[in-house]
Amino acid sequence: MAVDGDVKVPVDAAEAEEVDFKEITQEKALELLKCSEKGLTAAEAAERLVTYGPNMLPEESRNAFLVYLSYLNNPLSWAMEVAAIIAIALIDYVDFILIVVLLLTNATISYVEEANADKAIKALTSALAPKAKVLRDGEVATVQAKDLVPGDIVIIRLGDIVPADVKVLHEGDGEHDARDESKETPLQCDQAALTGESLPVKKFSGDVCFSGSTIKQGERHCVVYATGMDTFFGRAAALLGQTDNVANIQRIMTSISSMCLVTIFIWCIIELGVQFGHYKHACKGGEGGCPTLLNMLVIIVGGIPIAMPTVLSVTLALGAYELAKDGAIVSRMSAVEELAGLDILCSDKTGTLTLNKLTVDVSNCYPLGEHTIEDVLKYGALSANIVTEEPIDMVMHESYAGRDTLWQTYKLNKYVPFNPTDKYTVAHVSDPENNTTFRVMKGAPQVVVRNAWDKDAIEAGCNAKITEYANRGFRALGVARADGDGSTGTKWEMVGLVPLFDPPRHDTKDTIEKCLELGIHVKMITGDQLLIGKETAKQLGMGTNMFTTEELLKAKQGFGLVNGHASVEDLVEEADGFAEVFPEHKFMIVQILKERQHMVGMTGDGVNDAPALKKADVGIAVAGATDAARGAADIVLTQPGLYTIVAAVVGARMIFQRMTTYARYTVAMTFRICFTFGLLTVIYDWYFPTILIVLLAVFNDGAMIALSKDTVTASRVPNKWNLYSIFISGIVYGLYLTLSSWVFYYLMTHTTFFEDKVGMFSLDERRAQLESWCTDYIGSKGFSANDSIVTVPEYATQEAAINVQATVTVLEQCMAEQKYVRGAMARAALYLQVSVSGQAIVFVVRTVSHSFFSKAGKYTYVAFAVAQTLATLLAALGMNGYDSPRDPLSDCQFCTLSSGGNSPFFSSREVPVAETESQYTASVIGCTYYVVASWIWAIIWYFGLDPLKWAMFLPP
Repeated sequence: MAVDGDVKVPVDAAEAEEVDFKEITQEKALELLKCSEKGLTAAEAAERLVTYGPNMLPEESRNAFLVYLSYLNNPLSWAMEVAAIIAIALIDYVDFILIVVLLLTNATISYVEEANADKAIKALTSALAPKAKVLRDGEVATVQAKDLVPGDIVIIRLGDIVPADVKVLHEGDGEHDARDESKETPLQCDQAALTGESLPVKKFSGDVCFSGSTIKQGERHCVVYATGMDTFFGRAAALLGQTDNVANIQRIMTSISSMCLVTIFIWCIIELGVQFGHYKHACKGGEGGCPTLLNMLVIIVGGIPIAMPTVLSVTLALGAYELAKDGAIVSRMSAVEELAGLDILCSDKTGTLTLNKLTVDVSNCYPLGEHTIEDVLKYGALSANIVTEEPIDMVMHESYAGRDTLWQTYKLNKYVPFNPTDKYTVAHVSDPENNTTFRVMKGAPQVVVRNAWDKDAIEAGCNAKITEYANRGFRALGVARADGDGSTGTKWEMVGLVPLFDPPRHDTKDTIEKCLELGIHVKMITGDQLLIGKETAKQLGMGTNMFTTEELLKAKQGFGLVNGHASVEDLVEEADGFAEVFPEHKFMIVQILKERQHMVGMTGDGVNDAPALKKADVGIAVAGATDAARGAADIVLTQPGLYTIVAAVVGARMIFQRMTTYARYTVAMTFRICFTFGLLTVIYDWYFPTILIVLLAVFNDGAMIALSKDTVTASRVPNKWNLYSIFISGIVYGLYLTLSSWVFYYLMTHTTFFEDKVGMFSLDERRAQLESWCTDYIGSKGFSANDSIVTVPEYATQEAAINVQATVTVLEQCMAEQKYVRGAMARAALYLQVSVSGQAIVFVVRTVSHSFFSKAGKYTYVAFAVAQTLATLLAALGMNGYDSPRDPLSDCQFCTLSSGGNSPFFSSREVPVAETESQYTASVIGCTYYVVASWIWAIIWYFGLDPLKWAMFLPP
């Protein structure tokens, strides 16, 4: 493939040699393609179709089911899958179902939001002409465009999409030196979508037309020299296929997940070593046979930011919905996060910064003699033949204010079209009212000036003005008039010069200014000439430090200093833009900027923009963009202009702030869960139920979706993820909350604080306290503490008691039941304290000021209230002793509250047998009014979070 935007293609499928068909003669082209002006035979075409392949872009597709499975193949999913396997192996159906539901929910949301990887190439394919007229066996035939081969002679005409890369053949009998080029009628070929050129291009004999461009005028025979991926059009698709961007948010989630998984792995090793090595726990097969492994699920499930993909995806999706209201349709959700970090915006000029509509700059018209600007516009309109809808004729006509009544006063008698020899047009016009006839000439300004009767007097001034126009990137036309029809002599009188340009959109300058205010450097990347690009940049207030691709390629090839820049990377980074670029250049520019660690956005509307749109971190297709551009873009604007980008950036930065809040929250919760329950397990041999951790994630992380509506202030500079800050703050917050939970647990289960100070029933699990209480209670019931468990009538016939009658005493069973019940209620109280204090941290990390004085969004408060109301009810009412111990005793006799009476939320009354592994079952019983203690404890420790935050982030 050529690297400088030329039209070189291989002339033989088996050879690497490339030929530039734009430069060779028609005769040489036909010779190389081994064909004639009469076309190929059907047999030759069939043979070449086998050799070169069909004239289409290769279609690729992915199995939808395999794509879905790919979202289950990542570190987060692996950990959850391990947890699910452990749960089902231990016959823990409830935890298994909850884990699998969360796992599939994450995968489903990711799958739904993912755009089809092939849609950009499919859009390019759909733009190809479906049918073509071709000479086969000497006859005109209509064939599928995909069946065209190099060497075919095709006929293209007004309205056709060029079906392949072709070279225009000579008119007439094909003898080049026998023709008069001044009489040749050119094709008008609109290839703005391919090359970015503002105007339809005139294509004469020997010129080339690219596949995918549109014929606006004329009809010609052409020879096909390139098909499929060898075409200019195909090279754009090839560049699309080279892009394999990984979403930035995916990299961030991977980094956060990795840190969490390392923490989980360390704690799992510690737990397994301590529980099996120090505490000598054992496992049995079947349901409830291994509480130790079930407890390890607390670390695995609680340490994984289970809901992170879901919460971030939903936050991005809701943010994208808000952006859509402003006219920015997001096709790749992760682009919203990348838009927040955008620091360079590469913008195509034609149709993006400008209107892609040729316009007369009325204020800069240059009238001569006694003529006025209005005269220049009037005669320019009279010189136009609007019947053919030639672009320049249409512009001249539309620029005159009196165009609607112009031809009611005047009559066009004859029109001499433009030809490359004379380089002007002549309109023969009559004025019936005054019975006069005159002619109007327009064309290349130097040519028109040289035809003026007073050229010696005006030539210097006109040439200076023409040079000024050229320096400003304007295209110039000269307009002159002469009385009579030319039969009796001609005296051309110069009327004036007309500057033509593609004007900027009315909102573009304001948009660029706002981009600069937001810390975004805007670079112009255009296929137009350098001077045109610089003039547009001046009008928009952009920098004019622009270069051509020639300088870009020199820098890339290492030809020393290029305009003071030592490397191509420096040149690209410091330039304000590049002109005369082709798709591969845009692609290269974006790639270099990304390698320099910039977050790059690219705007565009044409096929030529598609590869760079795909390569950019954020590809933005403007309103009216081609299917190819929309397919390659991450964001599609539905309204003209770029003003929507500013609103989108501001909106994206607000979404970023919300995502950062959640990231800090989830990292803090990971460390808090791992350290809290890891320490309680290894220090106190105390277990916690996995189901409460899963419900904690459902209630609290589910409520985090409300952050998508949180009240935040957009940053004035591009956002970047500071993972170091997130991890450090997460560790500090996590350890602080771990300390709060440990102290609360210790006061409940290893002191008589709540019993003595508040008068609540005891949850003290210390052996001495349990033995003392049970001794008194057993005596009050008339039992002997040292008798066998089967002496209790209610247990005498139960198999679980009979199996251990020789080893378990009444005292040991009473202590086991009390420890079981008190532990189950302590779990409910601790669960609520962890839930309230954990979610409350959101109010701290969302702002740098005091959380009491920084108002959050109403939905954040509502979500907190709903989640903690549910958590409070769950803690107060419990789960009726779920999960029940393996082989339990029914109708427990020693499971009363320390204050007397039975727990109101323990109707199952199933307890474990003493001295069995089942006494470590992590069941949950409602803690009743201990929920008040949980809330008060969480609030007390909350007051320390803001000072802790300031201590971490105050400058040294």
